[in-house]
Amino acid sequence: MNFIRFGIIALLIVGFSSSEALAQTTGTVSVQVQDTLGSVIVGAAVTLAASDNKEKNDVTNKQGEIIFRNVAPGKYTVRVSSPNFALFENTEVIVEAGKTVEVLAMLTIQVADETVDVDSTEGVSIDSDATAGATILKGADLEFLPDDPDELAAALQALAGPSAGPAGGQIFIDGFSGGQLPPLDSIREIRINNNPFSAEYDRYG
Repeated sequence: MNFIRFGIIALLIVGFSSSEALAQTTGTVSVQVQDTLGSVIVGAAVTLAASDNKEKNDVTNKQGEIIFRNVAPGKYTVRVSSPNFALFENTEVIVEAGKTVEVLAMLTIQVADETVDVDSTEGVSIDSDATAGATILKGADLEFLPDDPDELAAALQALAGPSAGPAGGQIFIDGFSGGQLPPLDSIREIRINNNPFSAEYDRYG
């Protein structure tokens, strides 16, 4: 009986020693996923990619967290994706043996690029690709416009000029009128039509 007990104790000691040895030669990566308001994001897809393209994949738990254990030392990339959020990527995650590296993944709302058309003739847009008789603002040109939606709308009406008339011109967002102006940083380009005979509109004012 004493011999059997000794054998079990020996096996347990060997088992614990192996786990401790592995922990000393590998590291741990803890990823916490939140939105910009600090709320945790459950079920976000997290990828831990090594420089040799080997990957570990998992999803965040109810605490918005995922822990990758027994990670070989080296440089890694952490990518996090979740519906309606922009992709998060950190390419500078350094794992050291016996240590835990913590990564805070702050996801931002994904906003699709939009095109804003200002029609000074009050026509209805039927061809969003037409550019004849139009002034196009994009890239650095957009940096000079106000961020506030109301101020931006007023600035666009001013750019449309006197031909817009007392009622002002119509503003189209991705070909549709009556919508609320999107944030300035999500606008790809602004096209101002001053040509009442443009084929882009089905009637002239």
